[in-house]
Amino acid sequence: MASSSESRSRRNGNPHVLCFHQDLAPLRTVKVQGLTRGKHFYGCSRWPNSCGFFKWEDEEDRVQELQFLLFKRDTRIAKLEILIEELENEVNNLKETKWKLEDDVVELAIDNTEQLAINSSATADKKLYNLLVASWVLFAIVLLLLGRGG
Repeated sequence: MASSSESRSRRNGNPHVLCFHQDLAPLRTVKVQGLTRGKHFYGCSRWPNSCGFFKWEDEEDRVQELQFLLFKRDTRIAKLEILIEELENEVNNLKETKWKLEDDVVELAIDNTEQLAINSSATADKKLYNLLVASWVLFAIVLLLLGRGG
């Protein structure tokens, strides 16, 4: 019976159906009277001390479906990894732009500070000049007043 189950299982495309014991589950045939008489199934090789494994030979095998779902998942993961890499590159580019802008701001601040110092110096010079002119005018007025009174 083992040879017939192996040949049938190979013919069906399920060469290695394992039970819950991880033993090769032989292909068997239902022999009792009923609707399933003559139908083939895989069962635990340790029968009657069975682990309870049972699978109809023509039962749709979900392996291909699960493999497809794994493929879809792996593809999605790969796409997300590419997206992550693209986003990391964009973040790095934005950081570089930020650093350049910060450098530009520092240069503008230095230029503004220098310009402010020049303007402040010019304003101070102008104030001193005005004060000097005002003192000479005041000195001239005092001299005129002294000259008239004397």
